[in-house]
Amino acid sequence: MTIMDLQEEDFRPSAARLVESLRDTGYSEKAAFADIVDNSIAANATKISIELQYLMGEFRVMITDNGEGMTDPELKNAMRYGSDKRPNPKSLGKFGMGLKTASTAFCRRLVVLSRKEGSNAGRSWDLDTICEKDKWELETPDHDDYYEDFESLEAFAGDAGTMIIWEKIDRLVKQGSDKQVVKQIKALGKELKDELSAVFFKFLAAGEVAIYIKIIDEPVIQLKGWDPLCAGLVTASNARPQLLKEKAVHVLLDDKQHGFTIKGSLIPSQNDLNAEEQAAVRYGLDNQGFYIYREGRLIWHDGWPHRMYQKESKITRLRVVLDFTHELDDVFSIDFRKSRVIIPIDVRKELQSLIAPWRQALLSAQSKRKDSKGSDTGIPRHDPANNAIGKQDGHTKNAEIKVNGELVTIRNQNQPQPVPLPDIRVYGDRTVRVHEEDSLSGDSLWEPSCDTVGNTCVTLGRSHPYFAKMYNVCKYSDEAVKALDMLLWSLANAEHGEYSEANQHTLKGFRHKVSETLRYLSLELPDPKEDVE
Repeated sequence: MTIMDLQEEDFRPSAARLVESLRDTGYSEKAAFADIVDNSIAANATKISIELQYLMGEFRVMITDNGEGMTDPELKNAMRYGSDKRPNPKSLGKFGMGLKTASTAFCRRLVVLSRKEGSNAGRSWDLDTICEKDKWELETPDHDDYYEDFESLEAFAGDAGTMIIWEKIDRLVKQGSDKQVVKQIKALGKELKDELSAVFFKFLAAGEVAIYIKIIDEPVIQLKGWDPLCAGLVTASNARPQLLKEKAVHVLLDDKQHGFTIKGSLIPSQNDLNAEEQAAVRYGLDNQGFYIYREGRLIWHDGWPHRMYQKESKITRLRVVLDFTHELDDVFSIDFRKSRVIIPIDVRKELQSLIAPWRQALLSAQSKRKDSKGSDTGIPRHDPANNAIGKQDGHTKNAEIKVNGELVTIRNQNQPQPVPLPDIRVYGDRTVRVHEEDSLSGDSLWEPSCDTVGNTCVTLGRSHPYFAKMYNVCKYSDEAVKALDMLLWSLANAEHGEYSEANQHTLKGFRHKVSETLRYLSLELPDPKEDVE
């Protein structure tokens, strides 16, 4: 047969070229794992195990479930690209492509072992074989080669379940020494724990499924669902998220009205969260914005939809959950990876109008806080620094200060025996670390102080010309003010850490010299009356 005859009579694509092309459909590592877990949930699994195994230089991924399992004919259908449509339209699997494309995006050999009614079945795609023969040759793996895997499947799932195995993995980790590969696998495992706990939050929270992850030789971890709205959070400082009322949105599709809902949350500010709580709520610029769920599965969480808002620190606390069903797949242009969402312009505009009051309320609250005035203690603009400094007491304390009536003593590495600390201001409010006074000795910008329980504080002199100018320059940024406050407090803290009877005058002279230099440098800053942004 000539090339022309082939073109006229046979339009089948080259298996070798097509299977390589399908590796580049845009799957991320996390989306690929989520797609496999989708299949398990669709098969009514109640428990799913993910194992990242590295043994004798070989990296394997095994995802096992106790779902309905498959007979050999059913397994052959599942391995076919574009497998039969599932009868349940709510199924997370939609196009019959996910198992294959998600897997071979990162490995060159996909093995599927399954049990149903106590009988075993196994099939595999090997990309190297397909490319060598340029033929879709579905293999039957040797039972002896996978004897231990079949045993593990039976032990985990009983009479029915499925195990997905990725072999010849060439894209999940980079080549390197065993130590380098292990480090990458462990980092991948951590990312998967975070991602899957968010993607399947609703299934995990409802107790519909349990997901376990084992990373090489580490103990097995059972995932806990992560709620982006943090609805049940109560912090150590008794701060709670502000949950925003659910709103309904209606769209017209095929001359029928369909609807979905949005609801929001203003999570506590960073200053109300300790380090552990910040990690728990995943506080950060990248985690603001929309969390879009299809049939209970999180499919998109990349900030704000196109042309709605930009990611910005002012609205880091605002999160919005959008829930829709399979009936609106066409409205949101869902692809087979189920990780792309395109919101039509009319829907996007309606969403923006609904969210605008939430965003404005957050910005207004911040503005009021920035514009408010206070006394010499408890000034609102210093609240972020007060909280941040208090959280790190265990790591930053470098002097022991005791207050006994009018007598204040200090002991540190340079001063083993307690000595009096003369002329130090003592404040009664133990929650405030940054204070202000009209003027300080020598017209310094700052001086060390303390509270009644011996915590180091810093007192700032309002009469120093640098004081008003630096806070004016930063008046629209809480984080900039916090950074300045922490720097000045650290200077005070360092002075307490280095203080001794012998060098007390040197430390005081250093403080005065810095303040004098800043007096001249402040001439290069705009005057407070100017509206600086």
